Formats: sequence, structure tokens, C-alpha cells
Amino acid sequence: MTIKSWGRRDALRLAVTAASGAGLPVAAGAQGSRNVVRLIVPYAPGGTTDVTARLLSNRISEGLGQTWVIENRSGANGAIGAQEIARSAPDGLNLLYSNEVHLVLKFVQSGVPFDALADFTPILRTVRIPYVLVGGANNIRQADARALLAAVKQDPNRFTFAGSTLGSVGQLGAAALGQKLGTEFTIVAYRGSGPAVNDLISGAVSLMFAPLGAVQPLIESGQLKAFAVTASGRVPLLPEAPTMVELGYPDMVFEGWTGIWGPRGLSADKVAAVHKAATAALREPEIVQRLAAIGCTPILESSADFVRLTQTEQARNGEIARNAGIRPE
Repeated sequence: MTIKSWGRRDALRLAVTAASGAGLPVAAGAQGSRNVVRLIVPYAPGGTTDVTARLLSNRISEGLGQTWVIENRSGANGAIGAQEIARSAPDGLNLLYSNEVHLVLKFVQSGVPFDALADFTPILRTVRIPYVLVGGANNIRQADARALLAAVKQDPNRFTFAGSTLGSVGQLGAAALGQKLGTEFTIVAYRGSGPAVNDLISGAVSLMFAPLGAVQPLIESGQLKAFAVTASGRVPLLPEAPTMVELGYPDMVFEGWTGIWGPRGLSADKVAAVHKAATAALREPEIVQRLAAIGCTPILESSADFVRLTQTEQARNGEIARNAGIRPE
């Protein structure tokens, strides 16, 4: 595995600036207050999960009349921060802001110290993160997605796929594509989108299902070539890129998303209060615009919708991992 440093993308810098003030430390003595909520983001600052948490947290806290403090607890692909919430009291003062990898971890990573379904209370999903199949512009010669997929099927040894982390949409999407094409190719799991994208540009790996926010500037600059998206419909920032569904793969709908969980046993009234405030924030035109700048769109669903999604998506993820021979590492 290659590990390299990576600067934040311009769009993410913009979003962090727009959210200035969110997650700032509170004064001594405020800790432990019934009015202070700790929102754990189980990843380092600067990624899409962290950025969207900061964009939303101020608005949510205002709606609830509380102070929300973001705490980045990165490590183990999000497991360290999530474990902190799994062990917390269900008092509404400790919440998790994570992403779709939370539901995949047990299939790709050994020793996960919690049950992603049983040990958490889903509150709501917040934003969709579109994923795009990209390759290095200087390394992939095929002109469009149909030609590329035909080449991958014909000679899979020529192509390697990058995944931003174990359990990422990139890893699962590549595994699912191999199953659809009836072939096998190498999938390399990295420690984050940054090092994966660096190797993609250099040609060390061939292709990647990448989060749009991480690669849009590189597509615009011509360093990466966008072939297709895994969303259910075309993505406004990439109107020329077909969906995998259009290309004849109806089950190849994969999207990233972020959401808020509480510990197991969080009361219905606390779930409802956070859901109401977060949904109001996600409807604000300014928030919608800032999310669009990093390729994200709000999700307006009920808490019950989120519960059902966690169950169905974890089942699908497990099937993909098993069929692809992915084992916990």
C-alpha cells in the first residue's frame, strides 16, 4: 500500500471556510453541560465527511438551542470514533457523524469492536456523495465508458482499481463491477482518497470509483478523465458522464453518503429533535449551494427510512464482499 501526503482540494477549502466557527472549542466549564453536544467525526479534518459535518453543525445547534462541538477521532477506517459513541450513554450529548463505510467495516476489517446496527440509533442521513469512474488522462486511452468496460472485460490484467479505504464505495464498486463483467482484477485499498488519486494520476493504478468532490478539480484541469457515474441519475457537475445504469448495469448504483447516529437506546424524542433541526438546515438555500460546490446534495428522509437503509445496505455490502472473496484484514 502506498501512503502519500495530499493537500486539500480547493472546493473543500471553500466549504471549510464557509463553515468557519463550527466545531470551535467551548469555554472551560461548558464541558459536561446539558446544552453541549459532542459530535464525533471519525476521520481527519478536511475530508467530505468532516466538511459536511462542519457545514451543518452550526445550523443544527442553533435550531436546537445547543452548542455542538466537533471532535475528530480518526483511525481504523472510522472504527475508533464510532466505538466512542457506541460506549456512550444515550443522553443525546454524544453523537456520531460518519458515512457509508460504517456499514461495511465488519466485512473488510477484523476486530471491529461494535455492531453497526445493534449498537447505534440511526437519526438521519444528511448528504449524498456521487461517485465517478475515473482514470488518469495520460494513461487510459479508451475514449468512452463502453470502450473502457469492454477493454477491462477483455484484458482485466491490464487494469487495477484503487479504493480510498477498506470498505469504501470505490472498493465495493470495483468488486461489484468485476462480478458483473465476470472477471477479476486487482483492487488496491489506500488510506484515504488523496494517496489513491495521486497514484491514479501517476498511472500506478488504472481506475477508481472516486468521490466527486475529491476529483472534480482534477477532471476540470484535464488530469483525470471521467467515464461514468454510479448514481441513479446523471450528476449536474458531470452532465456528459453516463450512469452505469445507462451502460447496462442496473445494479451498479453506489453512492457515498453521510449521516448522524446516536448510541443504542437514544430516545425517540431526542431522535426527532435532531432530525427536525438537521432537516431544516438541509433545506436552507445557502447550505444547499455550499453542498453543491463540493458535489453533494441533501437527503430528506425520515429516521425510519435511515433504519431501513442501514439494514438493506449492510446486507448488500456483505453479499458483494463474500462474492468477491473479500475477507476482513
